[in-house]
Formats: sequence, C-alpha cells, structure tokens
Amino acid sequence: MSGTTGAPWNLPYVSATDNPRVFPAADQAQAEAVAAGLSAAVGLVSVKTALFAGTQSSSVATGANVAVTDLTITHTLADAANRLILMAYLGAAGNASSHAGQVGIAIADDGTLIGIGNAEGSRTRVGAGGRAWGSANSTAVTMPSIHLVYTPGDAVAHTYTVRAINVVAGTETVFVNRSPSDTDAATSSRAVSVLTLMEVQV
Repeated sequence: MSGTTGAPWNLPYVSATDNPRVFPAADQAQAEAVAAGLSAAVGLVSVKTALFAGTQSSSVATGANVAVTDLTITHTLADAANRLILMAYLGAAGNASSHAGQVGIAIADDGTLIGIGNAEGSRTRVGAGGRAWGSANSTAVTMPSIHLVYTPGDAVAHTYTVRAINVVAGTETVFVNRSPSDTDAATSSRAVSVLTLMEVQV
C-alpha cells in the first residue's frame, strides 16, 4: 500500500502505482491498520456489564453494606495507566424502617468502598442515595445511581461489586429491586439493577 492517512484514523489508501496483485496479501494489514486507528481515536479498550433482575432481602447493620446479587465484575487493566468508567444503579431499594426508604449505593474495589462522601462524625458514607419519605413499609428509593471515573493504578485483577448501604439507625432488612411491602398490586414495583465497567485509554 502507498500509505495511510495518518493519526488518528490511519486509514490506508491506494495510489495509481500500486500493483493490484498484492492486494489480497495486504488485506490483513489493511484491517489491522483500520482497527488500530479506530482504537486510537476512540480510546475504548473494554466494556463489561452485569445485570440483576431478581429481588434481594438482606439484614444489614447501621451504616453497613451488603453486596447486591450478581452485580460483580472482575477486570484487569490492559495498561496500568488506563482508567475505568464505572456506572451503577439500583432500580429500586428500601428497608423495613417505618416512613423512609433509607438505602445508599456504592461500588467496592476488592471490598473497599470507592467514590464515597467524606468522613464526618457518625454520618454514613455512600456514593449516592439516602432518605426518601413515604408511608410505613412502602417506600422505595428510586434509582440511586453512580457514575465514577476511577484509576486502579495497576494491571492486576480487581473485583468490583455494587453495595447496598443501610442508612438508618439499627439493623434493618434492606430490599433491592422491590419495595419493602411488595404488595401484589400495580402500586408495587419490580426493578432491575445494573453495573457497567468501561476501560479507556488516557
């Protein structure tokens, strides 16, 4: 081939002097050049996602958290300098505390919460979520969500999990993807929760 158009696309081009007989042998090189150009332009290395469409009920102490079923992704960076975009939400969440659905959300890296609020006194640290008022045993916090840019800083495997956090005094049953009462009626919701991971070049 005569050359490429240059970064960022690196698209190959043919000139009048190229010998058509070598084109079949050059097909793989052309494809690789296009792929490399697109990768350099977009910077997207990997995309993974996990989905939980069932329901979960867990007893959780004050300020503590529990892993949400199925919302776990293990990933190793292709390059230690790359970054992750982590996005997660709980379709619905609540607890058995009267008059309030007090559930937070966070993402944990190998068990350690990341992207949470600053420590201050006895306040519960979360990525998002908290108190929403409603009638006793029927309130759900709708879609507490996180969008986080994170730098692990190495190229070893990390396991990322979505955590539901009990933001109420006393041990409570935390519910995910349903309201606490879960009455069989159109006024009770069933939801889906999701974790998405994207690795990007920097």
